[in-house]
Amino acid sequence: MRSRRLLTVGLALGAALAALPARATVVEKVVAVVGERSILLSEVRERAKPFLLKIHAEVPAGAQRNAAISQTYKSVLERMVDEDLQTRAANRSKIVVDAKEVDDAIGRVAAQNGLSVDKLVAEAARSGLDEKAYRTEIRRQVLEAKLLNLRVQGRIRVTDEDVRTMYRRLVMDERRKLGFRAAWIRVDVPAGDKDAARNKRALAESLASQARGGSDFRALARAKSDDAGTRERGGDLGQLRPGRLAPPIDAALMSLEPGHVSSPVRVGDSYFVLKLLERDETELPSFEEAKNELGERVYLEKMGKARRSWIEGLRRQTHVEIRL
Repeated sequence: MRSRRLLTVGLALGAALAALPARATVVEKVVAVVGERSILLSEVRERAKPFLLKIHAEVPAGAQRNAAISQTYKSVLERMVDEDLQTRAANRSKIVVDAKEVDDAIGRVAAQNGLSVDKLVAEAARSGLDEKAYRTEIRRQVLEAKLLNLRVQGRIRVTDEDVRTMYRRLVMDERRKLGFRAAWIRVDVPAGDKDAARNKRALAESLASQARGGSDFRALARAKSDDAGTRERGGDLGQLRPGRLAPPIDAALMSLEPGHVSSPVRVGDSYFVLKLLERDETELPSFEEAKNELGERVYLEKMGKARRSWIEGLRRQTHVEIRL
C-alpha cells in the first residue's frame, strides 16, 4: 500500500518544477543531529521537493504557503531522523537490501498499478524523482519492512474481539450521520427532596423494565410522562438528527438498536427512558462480509502503533537533536 503511494506522490506536478521561484545561494545549516551524523537543510529540501511542488501548485502565496512549507520541512525531517535510526538498527542486525530486492519491489509496484517498470520509472521522474532517487526511496521502504518483520511483526496479534471492536467503531461512526426517530418518557425529580428523588428513580427504572418486558411504550408515556409536549403522542419526538438532543440522551440513543429501550438517563432534574423507534438504513456490510478487510485494518493499525513505539525506543538509545 505504501509502495503504491510512492507512485502517486506529485505525479501531476512535474511540470511545476520549473515554475518554482529562483533562490539565492543557501548557506548550509544543520537542522538535526542523530548520533554523530548531521542532517543538513539542503538534504531536507531535496527530499521535500515533490511536496513543495504540490504546495506551490495548490497553496496561495503568502502566510498560508509559508506555513505549509514549514510544516512540510518538519515532517520530512522527522521522517529522515527515523530513517537514520532504522539504518543504524539494520547495520547492527546486519540487515541489507540488495539490488535484486529493489528490482523486485519496483516490479510489484508496477504490477499493482498496471504499468511496465519503464513506465513506472518515467511517471516517477515526472513527479520530480529521477530513477536513482526513486530506487533509493524504494530501498528505504524495503529496509523498513525487513526491520519491522524482524523486530515488530511477530508480536502483532489480531483477535476476533479486536475485529469486532473495529466493526463497532465503524457502526458508531456511521450512526452519528444517520437520521432516526425516538420516543421518551420524562420523569421529573423534585429539587432538594432526596426521598422523592429516590422514588422517581425507582419509577423510571420500573417504566424501563415494563417497556422492555413488552408493555406498550406509548401507553406508558401517556400515563406517566411529565413531558406535556410529547405525552399525548406517546413520547414520540419525531424525526431527528444526531446532536440535536442533550449529549447523554444522544449517546444513549446511538447505542440502541431499533425497538430497544434504554435504562433511565439523568439529565438535569429529570430521568429519561428512551426508545429508538427507527434509524435510517445502514450502508455498512455485515460483520461477516467485512471481517477479512477489518482484520487487515486492525493489523495495520496495530503495526503502526508498534512501529512508532519501536522508533521511540531507538530515539531513546541515540542522541537526537532537532534544530528546525
